[in-house]
Amino acid sequence: SSTYYGFGYDSVSDDYKLVRIVQLLGAKDEYFHSEAKVYSLRSNSWRRIKDFCFYLISYGQLGFLANNVLHLLAFKTPESRKRDLVGFDLRSEEFSLVELPDSMGGDICLTSTYRETNNFVVDVWIMKEYGVKQSWFKLISWKEPYFMPCSIVALLVAFSKDGDDVLFFIGYKWFNWGRRIDSFVWYDLGSQVVEDVVIRGIPTSFDVNLYVDSLVPLNSNAQQ
Repeated sequence: SSTYYGFGYDSVSDDYKLVRIVQLLGAKDEYFHSEAKVYSLRSNSWRRIKDFCFYLISYGQLGFLANNVLHLLAFKTPESRKRDLVGFDLRSEEFSLVELPDSMGGDICLTSTYRETNNFVVDVWIMKEYGVKQSWFKLISWKEPYFMPCSIVALLVAFSKDGDDVLFFIGYKWFNWGRRIDSFVWYDLGSQVVEDVVIRGIPTSFDVNLYVDSLVPLNSNAQQ
């Protein structure tokens, strides 16, 4: 079985909510079970909600919050190659599809990586108007050469204060060695130049998690 989580603050009900999705997919896809539950800090309890009928992509995936909606990448079927963006509305506690731009078959940012000849291509898309498919536009399309069989993960971490540079987390994993090397790079939006970020003492392999600050304390309900 695989477990996925998403966490966010629902300003309508003044409540912190934790979403947990547990999925079990049998060998050769002969059976599939998915169960979704929500924990409410206000009531201090779990409750079952309508099942999540999509196949989540990566193990341990964390939902990201935008516009009071938690988002997860998923497939409609195990055999599908087209990724879908699924949103969980913290207010209505319902799942729905968020349409992606055709070429991928608050603002939402989506990063896509794929192979092209001897390069990895990193595309970054921005949704300027939430829920409107036509508002997606491609901000970055950058090519990164590779010389050995490996996979790459690119995560947009932050924009610089002046908005001219983008900080990326880049992770490489070599198929033959099972070795992983992670790093940070700055991408200049004007010159399209990539510059390595040197951090002394950082391990060769690490994970990056993003968080959003909140002025609402977790124990606010307990004081009422």
